[in-house]
Amino acid sequence: CRRRVSFPAMRGAHRRAIGVCAAVLLAACNPSGEEKTPDWQKPPESYDVKGADLTFNEQRLDAFNSMSGRERDAHLEQLKSTEGSFKGQAIFERGSELGDKMDDAQYGKYEIYAAVPEPVLYEITMEYHLFSDQDFFTGVPPGTHVEFVGTLVDMNYQDSSKPRKIVFKVKATSVERLK
Repeated sequence: CRRRVSFPAMRGAHRRAIGVCAAVLLAACNPSGEEKTPDWQKPPESYDVKGADLTFNEQRLDAFNSMSGRERDAHLEQLKSTEGSFKGQAIFERGSELGDKMDDAQYGKYEIYAAVPEPVLYEITMEYHLFSDQDFFTGVPPGTHVEFVGTLVDMNYQDSSKPRKIVFKVKATSVERLK
C-alpha cells in the first residue's frame, strides 16, 4: 500500500510560479503594439528623404513619375550635365575600393552603397551607388545616415519589381554624416 505524502508548504507552489512568470511576461509586452526604437537607432532629425530639399524627395519624385518618357530623359540629361546638381540622403551600407579594370572605376576609385529602404513615394525605394576618388566611408559604420552631393551618372528604374526600386549612380563630391 502506497501512501501519498503531501507537504503543506508545497501545495499550490506551481500555481504561484506560473502566476509570477505570467506577470513578468505580461509586464514585458508592449500593449500598444507599437515597435519602440531605441534612441540610438533613431535617425537624426535632419534625415528626411520625403520632405528635405533633395533631388528626388517625395514631391519631386511624384513630378518625375508623372512626366512623359521624353521629359524624363531630358530631366536626367540635365542632371547628368550639371555638376553637383544631385543631392540625396540615404543609409550607409558599405564601401569598397574599385579595381582599375572595373567598368565603374571611370567614375571614381571608391564605391559607397547606400539605400533608402522605406518607400519615398508609393512603394518606390531607392538605392545609391556613390563613386568618388576620396575615401568617404572609412570609419563609418553600416546604418549611418548620410547626405551627399554630386553629379548623376546613371539611373535605373526597376518598375517591374515589387517594391519598385530606383538605382542611382552618382559621382559624389561630398558625403557627410547627418547629425
